[in-house]
Amino acid sequence: MIKELGIVVEKDQDSIWVETAVKSTCKTCAAKSNCGTSAVAEAFAGKSVINKVANSLNAQVGDQVEIGIPEESLIQGAFWIYLTPIFSALFFCLVTQYWLTEFMEINEGLVILSTFLGGYLGFVVARKKLSSSPSDKYLPQLLSIRPEIIPVKPVDS
Repeated sequence: MIKELGIVVEKDQDSIWVETAVKSTCKTCAAKSNCGTSAVAEAFAGKSVINKVANSLNAQVGDQVEIGIPEESLIQGAFWIYLTPIFSALFFCLVTQYWLTEFMEINEGLVILSTFLGGYLGFVVARKKLSSSPSDKYLPQLLSIRPEIIPVKPVDS
């Protein structure tokens, strides 16, 4: 389970909206001065994301909560969104380049066009697959409500 802490910013009957901070490990990396990813991460530093979560534990506005998403869901979603279009584009490219040349004359423009078509169709297949699967599988879940920390001042004697 991939977990994140956040603050409840809004509540309705059966859902809450949890605000979480966007984090980056670039500040601790030794190669950050030579890395382009570090520059992108700095552009998003201090940003936050608001997620809608089912309120299974009766959290209230202002509560610090822990939300999570199963690793399996994240990996499956990434596979469908990223790899399906790439594999589909590669398949269309190879079929056009090596198999269709047996039957007709193929030029480079047609290979490029079929590659883009394959990538687009792969994206359509991935989108259809993810929209037909149970929607709550890819949504964050409310795991726990963190106890409120009360600051205590030492008593002078």
